[in-house]
Amino acid sequence: MFTKLRTVVTGLAVAAALTTPVLAQTTAPRIAIALFGPHPSLQQVSDGFKASLDAAGYEPVYDEGNVNFDRSLVPQFLNRLAAADPDLMLTITTPMAQSARQILANRDFPIVFAPVTDPVQAGLVGSWDAGAPLLTGVSNIPDLAATVAFMQSLVPGMTRLGVLYNPGDDSDTAFATRLQTLAPAQGVEVLLIGVDNANDIPQRVTSAQGRVDALFVPASSLLQPASPAIASAAGRISMPVFSSNTQSVGDALALATFAVDFYRIGERAGDLAARILGGEDPATIAIAVPAPEDHLIRISQRQMTALGLTLPEALTGCDCVVD
Repeated sequence: MFTKLRTVVTGLAVAAALTTPVLAQTTAPRIAIALFGPHPSLQQVSDGFKASLDAAGYEPVYDEGNVNFDRSLVPQFLNRLAAADPDLMLTITTPMAQSARQILANRDFPIVFAPVTDPVQAGLVGSWDAGAPLLTGVSNIPDLAATVAFMQSLVPGMTRLGVLYNPGDDSDTAFATRLQTLAPAQGVEVLLIGVDNANDIPQRVTSAQGRVDALFVPASSLLQPASPAIASAAGRISMPVFSSNTQSVGDALALATFAVDFYRIGERAGDLAARILGGEDPATIAIAVPAPEDHLIRISQRQMTALGLTLPEALTGCDCVVD
């Protein structure tokens, strides 16, 4: 598995731009961006999306906003964005994409979604090989085999992994069940720990003590904003926490991440948007999935010190350790 991990690390250093320049429209396209809430990772998607369209030669007018993770505000918010008659809409997170597909079913403009872990399970498209009418997008499903190998390299002897997830979120469920299916091949048993209310986090994290060797937090719209609460509870029981969010590692709220780079996800979404604005039918565009070079490795030195861990030889020189 370390061969695969080294391949990913090498890919990070030599990654090339994903966008292909196209001719810009004669008039600036109007693009709506619907975020579920304010969060650094979600903003990275938006930023990468805009950078990709800039590189493609477009100079869009953006109408961007969020509902502060309040589902009750989504219908009014989406209808407001749609009323401005955008040329295209970017929806960020699975809940926002699902809501847009339903609430704006009669729209006449295309939607690009990102990041959605499993758009088929989420009911957005019927196949990974194509979009749906006026709809396509980007998945953030990581390379799970390499993810498990990375965690094992930092926590030697890890055989049991707890995965915090929101059972009410299709992306959380898709990720958790896929990891639970694949991890045993690498000698790791996955324990799913459901959390549907952020107030329950301390209790659910504490319940993992003695049952798992480490915890994993996916790219969850419920759990990522609650990273400080997860870190606090895990710290009290000296539990290593792996996260899908690089910012959590930078803030020493998680030990490490081997995760999809959300800025790159945004770039891929922008690439799809450029193709659509250039005349391609979204229904014919396959769902984009992360390539090896679309992953990031970050390791918190503070967390390693607190947990008594050392950097494995396989990652020497990775330039991935942060204070």
